[in-house]
Amino acid sequence: MNIFCIIVTYNGMQWGERCFSALRASTVPITTVVVDNGSTDGTPQYIQSRFPEVVLLPQTKNLGFGQGNNAGIRYALTHGATHVLLLNQDAWIDADMVERLLPYDDGNTLLSPIHLTGEGDRYDANFERNAIRRSREYDRFAIEQQRGITSKYYTDEINAACWLLPRNILEDVGGFNPLFFQYAEDNDYLQRLHFHGKETCFVSGTFCYHDRAHIPPKNPTKQLIYQQLVLRTLDINRSALICTLRRWRYIIAVWHTALAENRWADITFLYQARKAFYAHYKEILRNRQILKTKGPLWIDCNL
Repeated sequence: MNIFCIIVTYNGMQWGERCFSALRASTVPITTVVVDNGSTDGTPQYIQSRFPEVVLLPQTKNLGFGQGNNAGIRYALTHGATHVLLLNQDAWIDADMVERLLPYDDGNTLLSPIHLTGEGDRYDANFERNAIRRSREYDRFAIEQQRGITSKYYTDEINAACWLLPRNILEDVGGFNPLFFQYAEDNDYLQRLHFHGKETCFVSGTFCYHDRAHIPPKNPTKQLIYQQLVLRTLDINRSALICTLRRWRYIIAVWHTALAENRWADITFLYQARKAFYAHYKEILRNRQILKTKGPLWIDCNL
């Protein structure tokens, strides 16, 4: 067993102590790799001083979340990783989290603990909405939680704040898609994972903590709308026609919200995003075909 944790940092000093101390305390040994995207708040220097065991991969430019993780994943696989734990810089884990996840590892399932808020007093709202309530096994989860039963539960969406990926998934599905810089790259990855016959599960009785209080509401921007249009086009589990219909449904929803709430800037962002989308449409369609290929896409290190 050789577990590597990949953390992409960018001005993440405020979470450093909790995040890296928790990894250091893990009951299962973990090699931590930090890909720093050009922090200016002293994050790399702090890590080197306070946590010298961490492998630091400083970047000369901001690679974004997905490509930053890809750099760390390449390093981990090259150095013999059997599993890769992806962890947000604003998240931290219980000491026994990995130990509790590993018994559910079958080599073909993305595993995640229960995501709590930074205060640890309730479910992370995103995790509760997308992973738990939309789980294919929500009823069983609700009953078994009342009985204190620990188990794994199949779902279709878990945000990438804390993913445990076995090497086999990385070799078959690859890394994050370079068409995404920040946000939606984890949704794209899950679409590809399910296309290639892998599963996504969360495990009760083990926890991570995601401090999202600092994140402002994600109101539409040109970049956010663009990425949502790309995401709907790249869903290789659906036909091209269905993807087009889902894209138009999203466009109509943006229009409806903008008109209902007098958010006229959203209309401008939508126009700009659609213009950018169609400027890259051929590239996006080529990417859609690439995603159907089984193999270590974008993390190839001569596996």
